[in-house]
Formats: sequence, structure tokens, C-alpha cells
Amino acid sequence: MDNTILIPPRCTKLLRNMTGFLLICAVLCMIFSLLILFLPARTGKPLCLSLFILNGAFIILMLSWLSRIKKVLTETVLIMSSSRDLMWAMDSRLNLTGVWGDCRHIAGTDAMGLLNKPLASILPEDAGSRFNTLVRDNAPFSMECRITNGENMTRPVEIKAFPIHLSGHNTFHGIITDLTNQKKIQVLESELSRSKKLKKIGLLAGSIVHDLNNILSGMATYPEILLLNPTLDPEVRRSLTIIKESGQNASAVVSDLLTIARGIKEESQVLNINKIIERFMAAAEFKKMQTAYSQVEIDIYLEPELLTISGSYIHVEKSIRYLMLNALESAAAADGGNGTIMISTANHYADSQKDIKLPPGEYVMLEVMDTGKCIPEEYLNKIFEPFFIQKEMGRPGSGLGLTVVKNTVLNHRGKIFVTSDEKGTKFTLLFPALRPEMSLADQPASIEEIQGNGETILVVDDLASQRKIAEIILKNLGYKVFSVADGISAIDFIMQTPVDLLILDMVMAPSISGLETYRQVKKKRPDQKAIIASGHSQSEDVLKALSEGAGAFVKKPYTILDMGIAVKEELDR
Repeated sequence: MDNTILIPPRCTKLLRNMTGFLLICAVLCMIFSLLILFLPARTGKPLCLSLFILNGAFIILMLSWLSRIKKVLTETVLIMSSSRDLMWAMDSRLNLTGVWGDCRHIAGTDAMGLLNKPLASILPEDAGSRFNTLVRDNAPFSMECRITNGENMTRPVEIKAFPIHLSGHNTFHGIITDLTNQKKIQVLESELSRSKKLKKIGLLAGSIVHDLNNILSGMATYPEILLLNPTLDPEVRRSLTIIKESGQNASAVVSDLLTIARGIKEESQVLNINKIIERFMAAAEFKKMQTAYSQVEIDIYLEPELLTISGSYIHVEKSIRYLMLNALESAAAADGGNGTIMISTANHYADSQKDIKLPPGEYVMLEVMDTGKCIPEEYLNKIFEPFFIQKEMGRPGSGLGLTVVKNTVLNHRGKIFVTSDEKGTKFTLLFPALRPEMSLADQPASIEEIQGNGETILVVDDLASQRKIAEIILKNLGYKVFSVADGISAIDFIMQTPVDLLILDMVMAPSISGLETYRQVKKKRPDQKAIIASGHSQSEDVLKALSEGAGAFVKKPYTILDMGIAVKEELDR
């Protein structure tokens, strides 16, 4: 810190005048002392002696005052010079006549380097012009700008100025305050406010998503049931397929909104990202993407000895899907549609000295790169905001894809980085690695593999439409199905007619919840098998039911394959 002590100019002038007055008094004392020696004793000496004594006393008093004034000024200026802010005074020519505070912190130079220079000289050109314009109005003002401190660093500051009208000359004094910490606090407050808003949105989303998914079941699941009929007219079949896909797309958007608002609630499992990529690329959805962007070349480089991670399969798979789709769209928009995308995985070790942005340890790295156009620098920190890509950059889709990707990575305690230049854009995702081997079972490939053998199933759901959909699906899969509308009826039914499997909805107003139903059934039949089918994501009640023995969670709206796999696995367990 620059601790140069500079006495204010007006104070310096006052001290100089007082010192001059003391010199005059000292000269008068000498004159009076000489007059005492040469004047007649009776007439001049008594008078001169009295004046000499009075003048001497006045000199002593003035010296005492001067000493006190200097001490107070020194202490005051020392306190001012210790401030992190920069206090200043300037004359009518707009030159600085005094500066106090941490000059080097604010302006990158010491106090002596600022004196007798215009204050505007340390400001950016536009800010300097604005400052001089405001000064000419000769009224108090405040303005914000950025100052370069000489170390290739700029900091936000606030300049306050107040006019002084003295002796016909208009001068100014004021203070320059560093706003860096205030800006950081504002950012933190904004993030806290956003976090609180998201929490409220999450609560709202959680309360309505159950109803939305129940409504969407009619669009997403019932057409799939009708499509099982081999005698359907081709035109009707195409129409039902469109309805089914629309319902599934709507359900996916609802799921994305819930992920953004509430984070990941899925039960973690051991995952191998290579396997997720391979399964996704073998799925029909990826085949459609390939057809739509047939001119784009896709290169894949997967680490054979890739470590595993702990996480949610559905969210990691969804992140891969959104990143691939984003890369395909970007590559197709450049080079006449003949671009390239590259998907790669690798093991990465973060060293505390080299990777300062990562906690030390092992990570699984997923990179998706495209040869599309460069994303402008000012957009890089905004592309993860909901709907930014869609509105500001004109990309198709729901506008939630990259937001879901970022939320997924952060909820897995990972990091995401994005770089972009004239060669293209690269997204790098880093997930904390596990050492255990992957334990995911291969999913059945067809409905024939999940057929039942006449086992009895009880469906418990308060909505008649949901009971009807579940009954049709399960009967087509070869099960004997019963259904009831609430938890109390389910308990009574099981006491009279035991069943092999119970399928429970979680929210059944005004009756008891699915969790309470399951607990009471377990008291009477401890070996009762059950799965959860709910429009909620994995809520607290769902997680409790799973921890207490329920076999699986099937999220509405479900497909025939989703329900069939869950039922088959629980019955075979």
C-alpha cells in the first residue's frame, strides 16, 4: 500500500501563512528588544518591555497551535492514506492537487505519480470524457466505470465528486471506491436469489409433474397398446405412431424441466460411459439422428480400460444425446453440411498443481467435439442458460438440452468446460471415477423376452385411465391382472386374494399414499413383491419405498417395454 502522506493544499497554505506570521512576530520581538536598550528609561522602556512580553507570549501560543494543527493533520492524512479507497482533490484546471489512500491498488501508481495530472487521465477515454462533462456542470455527481491498475487488470470503481466554492474558484473533491467485492457480493446474491427461485419452481414442478405425466400417458402409452394390433390400417398405424412420439417428446420436456428445477433424484448405480454411448448409438433414436444428418461424419474414440462412475443412467444417457444432437446441428451448419463430430472418452487424473479447477483425483472424461462455427466469446458463459441456444442462436429444439447437461454434470459432482474457436467447439465433461467394475445387466431387446406365465398382479392407482392402461399392457404380456383405486382397497384385496406382484402409484388422494400402503401390506405379508409406478420423479416417498424393499421404479408415462422389464425382473428376483 502507498502510505505517502500528503498535506492538503489548503492546509499547506494555512500552515505557510501561520509560519510567516510567526516570523513577523519574531522580527517585532527583536525590534522591541532593541528599542528597550536605546529608548529613555522612563518613557519608552516600560512600553516596549510590555509589548515584548505580549509578543513573546503570542509567539509561544502560536507555536503550540501550529504544533497541534500539524499533529492533527498528520494523523488525519495518515488515516486517509490507509484507506482502500482513493480520496482526491483537484483545482479549477481539473488537475489533482491531493490524493490519499491506496493509490497503487486503484490506479497502479503512487501518490506522487498522480499529483498535478488530470484525474481523467487515469480513466478510460469514454469515462474520462464523461467525467469532464459532469464536472463542467459544477454539481455533485456519481459515476461508475472501470480503471486499469497498470497490471493488465481492470477493476470496477465508483467515482463520487463534490464541488467546493472558495475564493471565486470552483474546485472539486471526492472519492474513488473499488466495487470489486460489491460486484462479487451482487453476483452471489443474484445466484442465491436464483437458487431460491429454482427451489420454488422445483416445489411447483414436483406438485404438477405427477398430473402432467398421468395426462401424457394417454398420448404416449395407449397408442403403443393399439399398435400391437397387427390388423391396423397403415394410415391409422402412422397416425398412432405420430401421437405416441408426440406424447413421448412432451414427457421428455417435462422430465427436463424437473431435472433443471430439482436436480437428480434417481438412485445411483455403477455406470460405464462407454456402454451408455454404445447402447445409445444402437438405439432407433440415434439412427434417426444419423439419417437427418447423413452428411456429417461421426468419429468415435473410446478408452478400452475406462473407469466407471456412480450416477443416474437416464440422466447421463440424456446428456450424451443432447451433446451429440448439438454437435450434429453445429457441424451440419458449417462446411456445406459436410462437417465432422468426434465423441471420445478417457481416464483423467487431476493434479493439484496442474488442474487448479479440479479437486485432485481420478475422473472419467467425455468429450464431444464438432467442426461447426465458433461460438462468440460473449455467448460461452450463456449457452447453458434455459432457452438461450434456441432464442439467441436460432437453434431448434426445446432450448433445455445444454441446461440439462450442465445440471447433470454438477449433480454428479463433476465439472464441465467448453471451448470454441475457428476450428470448432468442444465440450469436456469430467465425472469423479470409481474403481469397481460395472454391474449393469443387458436390457431385453424385444417384448417376447418379457412375457409372463399367468402370474397375478394387482394395480393400485387412483386414476381409472391409468389402471386401464396398466391392465391392457400386463394382460397382453401374459399376466392375470386386477386393479383397485386406493390403498385401503388394496390392503383388503390382498388379505383375501394374495397376488404375486403389487404395482403401486405413490400419490392417491384422498386415500393413504402408496408408501403407507406398501408398509401396511409388508406388515401383513412380509414377502410381498412390489414395484412403484408414479408420475413423480424419484421423490422422497419413492426412495423410501425402494429402500424398504420395493423392487423397481417405473416413471409415467411408461412404455410396454419399461413396464414389462420391471415386472419380469421383480418376479424373477
